[in-house]
Amino acid sequence: MRIFPGIVLLLAALVASAVASVAGEEDRSGLVWLSGEEIRSGFAGKPLAGLYPSQRPWTEIIQADGTTDYREGSNHWQGQWWIRGREFCFSYPPPGVGGCFRVTRVSANCYELYEFESPAGSDDIPPNIANLWNGRMWQADEPTTCEARPSV
Repeated sequence: MRIFPGIVLLLAALVASAVASVAGEEDRSGLVWLSGEEIRSGFAGKPLAGLYPSQRPWTEIIQADGTTDYREGSNHWQGQWWIRGREFCFSYPPPGVGGCFRVTRVSANCYELYEFESPAGSDDIPPNIANLWNGRMWQADEPTTCEARPSV
């Protein structure tokens, strides 16, 4: 069997292109944590919607006065939010809990939250591995872009 050099080059180019495409979709090396001011200006006074890794949806209205109205299925909690450095923090009365999260923007209207106490959230930069987030969210008054590739 004779292999033509042109076909070999074409196949090599196709494989390289496919690998580059997949790598480009997964390259998260340019992502950064939002600053406290970016979190405040991006979310205060806004309705948010999101998903947990389990794909369970939630909504939350982040009021400019530091109060929040959270809904997840039949759960409805009103609580407080604040900024601590680069962390977006929440507290809800029992049985709600809360916590502090670092936030990174992965596309025009898609953000990932990482619990600050976790290895991924306490690192200096967001993880370069997809799907380690504790929550993914977007501003609910605009279309989500969470299915788009990361844009940094």
